[in-house]
Amino acid sequence: ESWINRIELTIALVLQVGILIVTVGALVERQWLGAFSGSIVLLLTFAPALIERHLRVPLPVELTLITSVFLYASFALGEARDFYEKIWWWDLALHGVAALTIGIIGFLSIYVFYMTHRIQIAAGWIATITFALAVSLGTIWEIFEFLMDWNFGLNMQKSGLVDTMTDLMINAAGAAIAAVIGYFYVHGNDGLYGRRIIRAVIDRQAKT
Repeated sequence: ESWINRIELTIALVLQVGILIVTVGALVERQWLGAFSGSIVLLLTFAPALIERHLRVPLPVELTLITSVFLYASFALGEARDFYEKIWWWDLALHGVAALTIGIIGFLSIYVFYMTHRIQIAAGWIATITFALAVSLGTIWEIFEFLMDWNFGLNMQKSGLVDTMTDLMINAAGAAIAAVIGYFYVHGNDGLYGRRIIRAVIDRQAKT
């Protein structure tokens, strides 16, 4: 699987370069808010590596790729190429993917401690914490959108209350899927859900 990992890392790197190009373009055109947003997005692409290094939670390459794809789709396509306006379901899809990804990362973080017997917790509680983490971060993002619209005159919330509530419901659905994945995996039904990603974490943890 090493060649697969190399391909995934290469794709993630290409997407990071794409975000960098868009950010530099915004800077050259003196679109300061776009340049600032691009800088933040580029830093966020390194979040899985930072989590792995500082929290000592081994994360698979797939999550780095998923994070890069999501952030590229959100910033380089959604904002810079106006996909949010051109494709009505773009924002909804990204919120669902974000919630699912955050939920899986949260589950993996908890499961590593569970697997190594550093915590004793029932599968139901692991699923509950996974769900709560993803929903909480999704809610924080909605607050961020409101503050950006309020302070900088943007239109991140689009239709206001309807957009916010729809995003929160999509976020909750993605979080629920991640929680179900975690619950069934803990109960041994790993053949049904995300076996490759979760197995990669376990294998890397065993090597450390």
